[in-house]
Amino acid sequence: MSIFRSLLYGTVVLSFVSFSSGQLLKGKLSTPKKPTITYDSVVVNSVTFEKANVDFIFTVDNPNSFGIDNVLVDYELFLKEQSAGSGKDMKFKVAASGKSPLKMPLDVVYLHVFKSAAELTKAIVAGQKTLPFRLETKFKLDLKVKKFEIPVTAKGEIPLPTASATPGTKGLIR
Repeated sequence: MSIFRSLLYGTVVLSFVSFSSGQLLKGKLSTPKKPTITYDSVVVNSVTFEKANVDFIFTVDNPNSFGIDNVLVDYELFLKEQSAGSGKDMKFKVAASGKSPLKMPLDVVYLHVFKSAAELTKAIVAGQKTLPFRLETKFKLDLKVKKFEIPVTAKGEIPLPTASATPGTKGLIR
């Protein structure tokens, strides 16, 4: 009877190990789902005569139960429909399961659009307060078994420096 029990015990253990391995293998081989990424807003951190320091905020909805560490972003920024800068392979992380913000910091240099500081000053004195922007991005996600490219376009306005007319300053730009 002890041989019968040993065989029965061995069969039960082998069945459990086979089932568990199959479930584990099945979980590892399931195809990752494509996250969605949408533009949310631009947050202006600072504005100087030379540039605006901003954060472009995106919302990432990751339907997968795992986070993604190797998100790369290529971008090109347009101001007044003129290319004002680009970058490749900025690195980000995305949280698992659900929506999370992704903050992309950039410096927007005004002289990429205006030919000189005098032209920028002239626009400010004439009352121009913002510059229209368009940010073209391509998010690249490499999930080992599947790769995704997600293009997202952001549009809006970036503030220009303001002219102050404090007595004795003769309208300095701040």
